[in-house]
Amino acid sequence: MDNEWVTIIHPDTGGTGEVHQSSLPQHYAAGWRLLADDEVPQPDPDPDPEPVTRKQAAKAAQASKNEPEEK
Repeated sequence: MDNEWVTIIHPDTGGTGEVHQSSLPQHYAAGWRLLADDEVPQPDPDPDPEPVTRKQAAKAAQASKNEPEEK
């Protein structure tokens, strides 16, 4: 028996989901379409790093000055 679950994508949002083939007509009516085999959803971007305080930045700068240079 074929795989009854398919991956769909909403072109406006880029959102994807796995749904049963029997529900495809409702999803098509809502603007979804099948995800093509050569389409790969983009991974979520990495979250921004936590902000640092001026004290932390100064300490990091001082530490990098004290490290020996590699030649």
